[in-house]
Order: sequence, then C-alpha cells, then structure tokens
Amino acid sequence: MGIFSGKRAVVLGGSGGIGRALAKKLALSGACLTVHGGHDTEEFDSFIKELNSISTYDADGKDSEKKVTKSVIKFDSENFRQTCLLQLKLLLENADIVCICFGPFIQKTLAETSLDDWEEMALLDYALPGFCISSSLPYMLKKKWGRFLLFGGTRTFSINGYRTNPAYAGAKTGVCSLVRSVAAGYADSGITCNAVLPGFTQTEYLSEEIAESLRKKMPSGQLISAETIAESGMFLLQSPEINGALLNIDGGWDGGHNIKTC
Repeated sequence: MGIFSGKRAVVLGGSGGIGRALAKKLALSGACLTVHGGHDTEEFDSFIKELNSISTYDADGKDSEKKVTKSVIKFDSENFRQTCLLQLKLLLENADIVCICFGPFIQKTLAETSLDDWEEMALLDYALPGFCISSSLPYMLKKKWGRFLLFGGTRTFSINGYRTNPAYAGAKTGVCSLVRSVAAGYADSGITCNAVLPGFTQTEYLSEEIAESLRKKMPSGQLISAETIAESGMFLLQSPEINGALLNIDGGWDGGHNIKTC
C-alpha cells in the first residue's frame, strides 16, 4: 500500500528537472497527483501517461485507484495576481501535499539587476510559495494533516552575501524563513513544512558546457542527481517528526573557498 494512498498532492514545476523526479516518486506512493508545468507539450503528456501507468496497491493487495492529471499554468510578473487568484488557488485549496519545485533563477550582480528582475524574483521565488501555503492551509487545518515541501537555494539556510545572484538568493533565503514560520505556527495541527536546498544538480535544463563547468566546482567532480534530491524530499514528506528542516544537499561544496589544513 502506498504511503500516501488517499492523499491529494500537487507538484508545482513537476514537468521537468527535480520536480519531475519528485512527481514520479509521489505517483509511486499512491497519491492522487496533479503535476504542474508551464507549457503544454507532447513530452508533458507522455510523462502524465507514464505516471498513470504506475501500479500501487492497497491494504488488500488490489491495484489502488490513482489518477495523475496535469495543470498548465504559466507564471509571470505581468499577470501574477490574476493567475494566482483564478488558476492557482483553485488547484491548491483541496491539496494534502504541496511541493513547490518551480522558481526561476537569475545570475546577475547587483549593478546589473533591473527592476523587472527584482519583481520577478520577489513574486515567483518568494510570493508564489507564500501564496501556495496560504491557499492550502485552510483545508489542511480542517483535515488536521498536511505536508509542504519547498526548495531553497544553495546555502540559503543562513544570511549570506552573494556576488553573482543576490536577488535570487535573497528570495530563497526568505523561503527558508517561511518554512520555519509554517512549522512554528501549525505543527500542532499535524502540518509539516520542510525544504531541500540543492547544490549543483544534473537536470535536462543544463547544457553540457555549463554542467562541465559546475562539475569542476564540486569536491567530488560530479553533480548531484535529481533522483537524490527527490529521494531526500520524499524522506521529509514521509517524516511527521521532521518539521522546519532546511536540508542542505550540496556534495560538500564550500562556496568557492578553498579549505586550508595545517
């Protein structure tokens, strides 16, 4: 029997990358699953069919009823308010499990960051997960059960300075504060909120040139797999005693500083 049989799960940003790996694991867990993607493609359709073909079993050993559906919502700062109120809120208001894997990345110095960049990071990397939580909480409070899984940025578990991506990192640091706030406010209602903070991760979105440059920064010379990140996320979702955790998975990356030994 799947651990999440009978639960309704939503994976925002689940059509590719880490979100795709996590969606597959949630399908295996028996959850009734909605996978969000920003674009309606044949590949997305094929992935949904693949997830629906996964068999999970109930306590009697029978194939449990499970349905995986897709939701195509394109988020941008221009139509952010309308999209959240008319499409996203409806998707979340009956969800038991909410995983927010979506979030754009911008690599620019402070001097290069435009007003549009600031707006995009503030809305899509911070306000969006916050609104998802606010929209989902009333239902979870009625059920006395709920799970949130968010994704921070590399080493955003504490306040740090960033030379090349301060707008993104600032928003993701705020997400980590949000995780702790949910845990502090709603643990007594059976609701947990945790975050995974991935390091350099191998996904289909990385070109081989960029992937190779990132491998050189890793102590092991290898990128972290999306499968590893997804497994870690499932561990947090399945653990009722873990709440407010910020799980850093960066393969021992030291932030670009050489570790000196005597």
